[in-house]
Amino acid sequence: MRPSFLLVVGLLQVSSLLFSQECQLIKETDPYTRQTRLSTGFIELTGGSLVADADSKEIDIMITFKTDRCFDDDCTALVYFEGGKQKLSLRNGGTMNCEGLFHFIFRNGPTVNYQLKKMATMAITHMVFTDRNGKTIPVTLSALQQEKLRTALRCFTDEAPKLLQQQ
Repeated sequence: MRPSFLLVVGLLQVSSLLFSQECQLIKETDPYTRQTRLSTGFIELTGGSLVADADSKEIDIMITFKTDRCFDDDCTALVYFEGGKQKLSLRNGGTMNCEGLFHFIFRNGPTVNYQLKKMATMAITHMVFTDRNGKTIPVTLSALQQEKLRTALRCFTDEAPKLLQQQ
């Protein structure tokens, strides 16, 4: 019985090491407020990049476009998932800007928002953003980008609620 117990313990340690290497979030502490922030760092997408940041109050997923586009709170994004039948419609949660910055903002709480959880567990094939002038901006994700984004968001949704305990 002793060797099987050691085998189980060894497998648990290896799996935790593999998972921790998979989740490479940037953790920073604000020197003034002493609040911890998490970030995924920038993830390159076709036509832009994405970064997710979280603190104890909110989770902000920001998409930066390589061309300057104007967005306000009436702008929307459609997020399409693998299989083609499921999609999410989200509004820009950021301030009005003409720097090409679009934000998905979710409240950070003890349970993960349904829309954010869906983005973290299902493969996103493409997103279509509508700017202030009504022009659409398609962003298609390669298979590698889909997996990288899903892994980063999954790690993020696992770690972000832990920031509530540090208040």
